[in-house]
Amino acid sequence: MRNGPVFTEIIFTAVEPERAFRTADECLVTIRIVESRKEAAAWIHEYEVSGEFGKIEKFRGRIRSIEPA
Repeated sequence: MRNGPVFTEIIFTAVEPERAFRTADECLVTIRIVESRKEAAAWIHEYEVSGEFGKIEKFRGRIRSIEPA
């Protein structure tokens, strides 16, 4: 059962979907791929992230730490 309100946020990243879904499970948030497109020789994925605010922040930090250089 969730303790706090549920928020939804959009995150753009180059992290591949498989890794993003695994990270979402670890951070206890739900994600959904909205769109994937190729820009400047790299794929950019748009994810809709739902969960408690602190968990979304944790997910965002983890995604930023594993993004390709």
